[in-house]
Amino acid sequence: MKLSKREAQVLDAIAAENLTLNQIGKALTMKKPNLSRYSRKLKRLGLITISKKGRNHELGLEQSVGFGLSSIRADFPQLKLADILIGYTPSLLSFIKNKESFRVANIDLPVPTTKRILSRLRSLGIVSMPKRGVYRIRKEAEPVAEFCRNTLTMMHQAEAREEIQSLDHSLFSFDSAKELGAVFVTMRESHPKHYWPTFYGVAHNYGLQLLPSGHFYYSNSKPDIGDVIIHTLAIQKDTRGIIYASVIALKSKYDVRKLLKKRQTYNLSRDYIHRFVEFILSDGKKPFGGLDSYHELRSVGYGAV
Repeated sequence: MKLSKREAQVLDAIAAENLTLNQIGKALTMKKPNLSRYSRKLKRLGLITISKKGRNHELGLEQSVGFGLSSIRADFPQLKLADILIGYTPSLLSFIKNKESFRVANIDLPVPTTKRILSRLRSLGIVSMPKRGVYRIRKEAEPVAEFCRNTLTMMHQAEAREEIQSLDHSLFSFDSAKELGAVFVTMRESHPKHYWPTFYGVAHNYGLQLLPSGHFYYSNSKPDIGDVIIHTLAIQKDTRGIIYASVIALKSKYDVRKLLKKRQTYNLSRDYIHRFVEFILSDGKKPFGGLDSYHELRSVGYGAV
């Protein structure tokens, strides 16, 4: 999910005040069919409001977007949404937000793309390069990265609501500069076209006797078994979650060492994942998360332990 430069320019056009489609079209020299298409997308993503004003439609920034933009302009008065919300830029800013420093090699984007974005962010005063090849986000620019995170999560939630019924809450991972990872939790089973079941939905394929919770889980990208294991550990952060994840790994015969190469970890530390991997590779002999052996795995249908 990415915004184009023209779509972001529509947002900038209405940053100061609500405008009609005709007014925006004149200001941006934009044809009405194109503007209408951009407006529908921006509304679908929860970024703008559209209201009827006489015979015209008036566009305005969604309240949280407008408030967030006002707060970051305290330190960056000339900053435009087209500077930070187009293409991969918001995902990259979300990725580097909490990093003390990073190199181009740490960014999972093509090198030319990464260098182009970083060059632009340096010119805006958002990113600095204290020494050759090493970058960091400037302290005063951290709210800009936080604004990007908040906006991306809002966009993904708004889009998911179109396909996933009774959306309750979401989990997000910002461990990739390509796109954030998301798991959407709903109170009702759905059959979405662009989202894939995870956790309980996949566990049942392996005959696991999981305790029903009345919730259903969907990922914004098709998960492999490794992703499902990480989702399980992140969603149910207790001993039972470790049991579920362990049985999924064992029944699927998944090589858990691959978990250490996963980018999207949903706030699970690398150390936590490493200790889970050791628990599985040692056949339960290395205690982890309150489990001293595989004994408790029998409770959810893994009997051959």
